[in-house]
Amino acid sequence: MKILVTGGAGYIGDSAVDFLLKVGHEVTILDNLMYGHSYMRQHDNLTFVRGDITDYALLADLISMQNAVLHLAAIVGDGACAANPERTIEVNQDATEEIARLCKMFGVRMVFASTCSVYGANNNSLDEDSPTNPLSLYAGTKLKAEEFVRQVPNHYIFRLGTLFGLSTEHARLRCDLVANVLTYKACLGEQITVFGGEQYRPLLHVRDAGELMSLACTKSDNLKFPGGSYGTYILARTNYKMVSLAQSILFICDLPESQLTIAPMPFEDQRNYKVSSTRRGKFWLTRYSLDVGISEMKKIIDEGRIANVWDVQHHNARYTKEVLND
Repeated sequence: MKILVTGGAGYIGDSAVDFLLKVGHEVTILDNLMYGHSYMRQHDNLTFVRGDITDYALLADLISMQNAVLHLAAIVGDGACAANPERTIEVNQDATEEIARLCKMFGVRMVFASTCSVYGANNNSLDEDSPTNPLSLYAGTKLKAEEFVRQVPNHYIFRLGTLFGLSTEHARLRCDLVANVLTYKACLGEQITVFGGEQYRPLLHVRDAGELMSLACTKSDNLKFPGGSYGTYILARTNYKMVSLAQSILFICDLPESQLTIAPMPFEDQRNYKVSSTRRGKFWLTRYSLDVGISEMKKIIDEGRIANVWDVQHHNARYTKEVLND
């Protein structure tokens, strides 16, 4: 199959590209390298196009030649989106509408990365049919984009949990994700502080995200068991309380619980949700636990592979504010 991966040089993207190439597909990446890094993956079945998803003529040329589009390109995270609302709507919402229109016109399957943030604050266990309540521009643009993707007959929408872990050796490391940054701080002997701690987050390893969405691009239309048909799916491995996440990091890293401080909430944290992944059934099975992700981070920290975890290139919101908006 011929598959276009928008944002294919990114944190999720290169995990997806790696999987697709290993199973024999022809992959085209469309990526603007917005975080300033290079992309050096080489493969006979890989074509890299440096460009922007707001270039609609380029989109039409590329999509017309594909069997599927895995649409990952976006401005990701509440802080990054709030830093430039107009650009966020242009990229996350308007460009997705155009990609969906082109996929429908050319008869191309579309797989879209959404977010569990569309649920906002809710103390109940949530599924794909639960009410949505986006509390940020990021979540709002993703929810609006879902409407456009549903107009494509052959589509998958994956509402992803909070990511963690290492992608591939070619991908940018994100140190603004809660499990990753807490592991880093803990391993350096810093005190880690959790505010409140009773809030839930659904967590998902980045490689599970990339591989399972790639599988959706390539699977046979004849698979009709639960989780096999087109539609919307929550993709997360486990719901964790924030305090339990911090305790797990300390345990796996063999660090004392005295390194954990649980502080009162300085304000009401509205981001509280736990999800059910029942609909995805036995098809979309995750492989990587939180323990795996923490252990991966610990290893690269112990070996000194990250020169500066606080470098702006590892943080979406800071990069958007300090570099792109400079």
